[in-house]
Amino acid sequence: MGLDPVVLGIICCVFSALGYTAVNICLRFLSVNCDQVWVICLKELVTVATVGPWLAWRACSGKVVLPPARTLAVLMLLGLVTQIGANLPVIWAMSVVGLAITIPVCMGVNLMASAVIAWVVLGERGSKTSAMAIGCLIGSIGLLGMGSSQANASMAALAGAAAGPFWVVLGVAAACLGGCIYASLAVVIRPSVTGSASPAAVVFVITGMGVVSLGPLSIWRHGAAGLLSTPPRDLCVMLAAGALNMLAFLAITKALQLTTVVHANALSASQVAMAVVAGMFLFAEPPNPWLIIGVSLTILGIMLIDRPADKSRHGDAQSQPQDETTAPSEFTTLPGA
Repeated sequence: MGLDPVVLGIICCVFSALGYTAVNICLRFLSVNCDQVWVICLKELVTVATVGPWLAWRACSGKVVLPPARTLAVLMLLGLVTQIGANLPVIWAMSVVGLAITIPVCMGVNLMASAVIAWVVLGERGSKTSAMAIGCLIGSIGLLGMGSSQANASMAALAGAAAGPFWVVLGVAAACLGGCIYASLAVVIRPSVTGSASPAAVVFVITGMGVVSLGPLSIWRHGAAGLLSTPPRDLCVMLAAGALNMLAFLAITKALQLTTVVHANALSASQVAMAVVAGMFLFAEPPNPWLIIGVSLTILGIMLIDRPADKSRHGDAQSQPQDETTAPSEFTTLPGA
């Protein structure tokens, strides 16, 4: 007997949260030590280099590995927006206001935007409890923004980050922008992976856009020799971030096949608490009342956002066509998955 799809979805969400927390720790370390464009490019290159040969082998075997042109175009556009408008701003925000501020703000905005988009676009019914949760998340972002000044001062003292109210506001805004774009990515991925695109193809396209856009930019900024001179320690951390990001992305992509967008994001948002702990203990980011209250409100909002009850994801999973490109079994046999 196979594992219940809802349970499998929850397991994938939890695994993704742990993986993304480890990725964020790596990115926080790299954000003040390396060129951020090169960091994101190399992180995405790991996924492309792993999933690409797998898709090529399936294509040589006569399998359809890419979605229809229209879906592919949408994924490519959103992948480009994700890399330029989300990944880069978020890693930059980490270098200005730290991990303990960036991740809760990004995740809070992600959850709010996911809920609103899911209600409007996907027709997933919300509740009064979820509306209260959004209120908590809005309040948490305001409080975290108030507490970001102390984090910025600490970052400036320890790592030479740009300091001042302007940079604080810009850092928080960058985290908010990333959250909005990540929410849009999740809403687009869900109908794609439950329709004509395999999870592997979705992951390949989204991360591949990071390589084709940020790779040339990195070479233009530093030259091939400059990139090859990256210290071995930093290179290892980049590669580790890439491998962990690939596994976490595959897990959350699979989870979006089996559960609603809001449910998946709420479960994976446990990384908020882990990010705050990591920021304080690994990077000496200072705690303050605004941070503690803001994170508490974020976690409360996560707990209040309930799963829409209008339809069972178990039924949805069973009704999906089990062909070579969309079946869950194809996903679970990916290398490293």
